[in-house]
Amino acid sequence: MQQLQNHSGSGMVTVPKDFLDRDELLDDDGDPVDAHLTVDRLGERAYVVRVCDGDVPELSECEFIKRIAAERVLNEDAFGRQQGE
Repeated sequence: MQQLQNHSGSGMVTVPKDFLDRDELLDDDGDPVDAHLTVDRLGERAYVVRVCDGDVPELSECEFIKRIAAERVLNEDAFGRQQGE
């Protein structure tokens, strides 16, 4: 679990190094490369951090967000209730 830290009045959190390594965001020395990131607020206490290479697509165009939405729809009945309720 990461710790929210104060950085000049803004919240700061680190991205685990193994995540950066998986996404090829470390240089040959194992240090993070220069990259632009964007943070979107999904709702109360929920955020998405994305690495951006130029234009920032809408969250609704993000494949991960589409997959989560589809899973939720598949788990709901015709009235929007979670199955099994």
